[in-house]
Amino acid sequence: MSSNVTLVKELYEHFAKKDNDSIRALFQDDIVWVQMKGFPDGGRFEGADEIFHNVFQNFRDNWIQWETIVDEYLEAENSVLVIGRYEGGYRVTGKSVSAEFVHRYQFRDDKIAKFTQYTDTLLIHQAMQD
Repeated sequence: MSSNVTLVKELYEHFAKKDNDSIRALFQDDIVWVQMKGFPDGGRFEGADEIFHNVFQNFRDNWIQWETIVDEYLEAENSVLVIGRYEGGYRVTGKSVSAEFVHRYQFRDDKIAKFTQYTDTLLIHQAMQD
């Protein structure tokens, strides 16, 4: 297993534990995080502070039992693709969701420099609607 795949596995472990300090250590200072535009709080965020505030904290506040279940890691040059599914429930409606995803991580100097998300945003929004 490559060091980049190991790094991504560590990221998911730290995210599950809500360990922002350990996550920050895996990020480049100028990391770019791209959530799909149709995804809740979707957009482009730069730097760990923006990501923690606009992405991670919103998930922790609005979703219950949110899990990122990984089925496969694929490595290509300076990227790791992660294939899996999101599972969780939206706190306000109580509705559950299961949506497949692909995450692309790009690396620079042995740290994560960019994240790009691909998922079915309609399934997420259906869970958010009464």
